[in-house]
Parts: sequence; C-alpha cells; structure tokens
Amino acid sequence: MMRPLAAPARGEMDAPSKPGSGAGPLKDQSGGNLPPWSQMFRFGLVGLVGFGVNAGIVEALAHTLGPGWAQPMAFPVAASVTWWLNRRYTFGASQSLWQLELMRYIASNVMGWMANNGAYFLMILFNPFAYHHPAFAVAVGSLAGMVFNFKFSRRFVFGQS
Repeated sequence: MMRPLAAPARGEMDAPSKPGSGAGPLKDQSGGNLPPWSQMFRFGLVGLVGFGVNAGIVEALAHTLGPGWAQPMAFPVAASVTWWLNRRYTFGASQSLWQLELMRYIASNVMGWMANNGAYFLMILFNPFAYHHPAFAVAVGSLAGMVFNFKFSRRFVFGQS
C-alpha cells in the first residue's frame, strides 16, 4: 500500500537554497551565482522543456478542441513547469515564499505571454501550415516571448540585476 505524499515542511519550498541545508541544490548549482550569459543558456534549455510541454499538449488537444482552444489550455501548464525549473536550475530561489514567487513569475511574464500567444495566433490565423501543424506556431511564439520572459524573470522575480 502506498503512503500519501506529505506536504513539504514549512520552509522547504519557501526558503532559497543554502549550501549544506539539504533543502535543495547548492546556490552555484541552481544558477544564482552564474554570469548572465550562462543563465541565459540555462533559461533557453528550460524554455526547450517548456516548449516540449506546451507543444505536446497543444498537439494532443488540437485535434479535438481546435488549435485556438488548445493553446490556452497548454500555456499555463508549460509556464508552471518553466517557473519551477528556472527557480531550481537557472536563477535559484528568491527570498520570497514560493507561492508569491510563482505569482510574481506569472505576473511579470505577461509581456512575454502576450508576445508568445500573439505570435501563435497570428501564425495559425494567417499561415495554413501553422494551422495544420500548431507546434510550429508554438515554436514561433516561444521565441517571441523568450526575451521578455528572461529579462522580467531575472529582474522582477528572482531579484537579479
């Protein structure tokens, strides 16, 4: 018989990772002390994972819901995955509770979200290839949103200049 998963103890997800604390990776491993170019590289890798999640869900849902409804269903899932990976491997945890950090991540990435989804919808509306292969439109949207998301995440969510 499987035991139910226990909720994390207070502070496990709240606090930033500290060397030797056992609460997460060392700060150097989480990216907090990395130069911006290295963080951008990690951010790009995380973005590829987010793209895979987003495109996979869009492709799975587009045949039944249509590509116009599939993206709004997929995007929040992909955004949550990328927040967690960026928190863990790109920038490190901020000094805030993880719930507040997630809310800041989503709020600060509105511009990236608008660029991402704007490009996606323009592609499926005006490009027949993208309409029939919505993963292509997801890729175009992901690239459009990446620059906005990196700048805003680095500065306003994870507190790095």
